[in-house]
Amino acid sequence: MSELNLFLFVTNICVAVLCGALLPIVPFLTRQSFLFGVKVPPEAQKTDEAKALKRNYIAITAVGGAIALAALIWQYVAAPDYTIFTAMYFPFAIIAIQLAALAPSHRRALELKSRLGWNVAEITFADTKTSFTRGNLSAMPRFWYIISLLLVFASFAIALARYPALPDLVPTHWGFDMAPNAWRDKSLGVVLSAPIFNAVMVAFMCLTGILIEKAKLPNDHKEPARSFAQHKKYRRLMGHGMGFLTVALAALFLILSLQTVYVGFAAPFWLVLALGVVPCIPLCAVAIRAGQGGTLLKVVPAEEPAAGSGDMARDNAMSDDKLWALGLLYHNPDDPAYFVGNRFGGNIGFNYSRLPVKIGAAIFILSMVATYVWLTSLFAAML
Repeated sequence: MSELNLFLFVTNICVAVLCGALLPIVPFLTRQSFLFGVKVPPEAQKTDEAKALKRNYIAITAVGGAIALAALIWQYVAAPDYTIFTAMYFPFAIIAIQLAALAPSHRRALELKSRLGWNVAEITFADTKTSFTRGNLSAMPRFWYIISLLLVFASFAIALARYPALPDLVPTHWGFDMAPNAWRDKSLGVVLSAPIFNAVMVAFMCLTGILIEKAKLPNDHKEPARSFAQHKKYRRLMGHGMGFLTVALAALFLILSLQTVYVGFAAPFWLVLALGVVPCIPLCAVAIRAGQGGTLLKVVPAEEPAAGSGDMARDNAMSDDKLWALGLLYHNPDDPAYFVGNRFGGNIGFNYSRLPVKIGAAIFILSMVATYVWLTSLFAAML
């Protein structure tokens, strides 16, 4: 148990350091036409008020990150057996820190926009489809997901083929030396747990890839062709990054499945760790290099076919601050889009006015709550 605690502690520290480095720079990666989720003229970013707002955000996230890091260390020193709970709930602390910095910044940005007259001029559209840019699923790097599905199929096939020959107890957990240190009674549920989780993970990652391609990203209406080219490159880079991560995680769970069904088989710990950590590095690099929707990418503009007037009207509607909560939650019943680019950071979000989105969000929240309640009670019983 001490080895697991140490591993989780190191993981928590790595997450805290990474988030502590990324959170303060999010405003500088966000599109220049948005100030903490509020639509503003790009030149407003250069004002003293906007700069002061960013400094305040940086201070809050930096102090919050330092407190979170100190809390992680204190928890491990004072109660190392509870590190697994910290690993489960620590991501919520990171979210809370960002919201604590974003909420007052968003409110202040709205006040400044009203007081200083940061009104956005009426949008004019070039005769291109860049005014309503969405990706094409045919451009999605599907080969990554095909490879991942083959790995999932292999994990199911091997587990089912090996099941009759397995002993009554099968390993379900391994230490740093990759030697088994926990076993459970043989059952299909236990033996297929890694393949099932693998299949769910690949499905989720594939949906994320589709979301990246189909999300409606806001564009620069002064240079629509350049904006379209940036979005296209951004989707390509993110698509390959997500695909690479999917293959790596599918391979990781295949290894875990093999260790369950083949007694004595043990992959080196460095390989398991690398499969979980290394693929995240390109994604972070793309997020920093590209900025929100690819606004920081250098591209060669390319003109596109004409857009429909309905697309332009929907794009115009997205500029209304009243339709956004903190620049993260979009609610517009008149917009048929399901996926949209958020106004803060590089996240892809949803149009929460759509019924399927509401149902999906409710199912996700209920599933998360049920999973956390189950895991919390399970781990508490193990103490």
